[in-house]
Amino acid sequence: MQVQYLIKFGNLCIAGHNYADKRFFGRLKELEISDKITIYDLSGNSLDYFIYERKEIYPNDLSCMSQETNGEKIVTLITCNNLSDKRLLIKAKTL
Repeated sequence: MQVQYLIKFGNLCIAGHNYADKRFFGRLKELEISDKITIYDLSGNSLDYFIYERKEIYPNDLSCMSQETNGEKIVTLITCNNLSDKRLLIKAKTL
């Protein structure tokens, strides 16, 4: 699978806009711990991740982008929360 090559190990960080009409990451705030998310590559291959962390961070906090994952495949999703100057952070990993 091509997606496994792209996300062989490490931390894939994806940032997106949070629009009120729910485009892009507008629904990210609905995700909870243990929810499943699926990442697709351009060929339609997919890889499932399960959310293990959900929190707010300051915009200058770059620690969430660390590539030290102990060999795990991790995806980090980041967006503004529209309520303060903080960002919503979602971390998920494969099982």
